[in-house]
Amino acid sequence: MRKRFRGVLAAGMAVAATIGGIGQATAAGDTYVASYFDKTCLRAEVSFKSDGEIWTISDKCEDGHAVAVQTESPYGWTNYYRGGWANQSKTIDSSYPEGTKVVFRACAEFGQTLRCGEWATAIA
Repeated sequence: MRKRFRGVLAAGMAVAATIGGIGQATAAGDTYVASYFDKTCLRAEVSFKSDGEIWTISDKCEDGHAVAVQTESPYGWTNYYRGGWANQSKTIDSSYPEGTKVVFRACAEFGQTLRCGEWATAIA
C-alpha cells in the first residue's frame, strides 16, 4: 500500500510540474539555460553563454507562437523570435561587465500575453 501511494504521489507531482508554465534553469559550465513548457510541449528555451555574452532564443514547438527572452536585471528588456517553427533559433550578442548578475526567463507569446517559465540567474 505504501509503495503504491508513493508512485501515485510522484506521478501527480510530475503532472503538476508540467502545468502552468513552470520552467527550470540549469547551469552547465558558463552556459545558463531557462525554459518554458506547458502540457502541450516544451515551447521555448533560452541560453546565455557568459563567454562572449551570447543569447540564444530557441523555438521548440511548431505552434506558430513567438518565443522570447525577458530579462529583469541589470537591464529590463524583452527580445522576441517570431519563428513559430520547431527547432529554430535566434542569436543575440550582448555586452555586460565581467561578473554582472543577469536574471532572465524564457517565454512564449499568446496573443498579447507572454507566458513565461521561472527566472534564472547567470553571471556574465
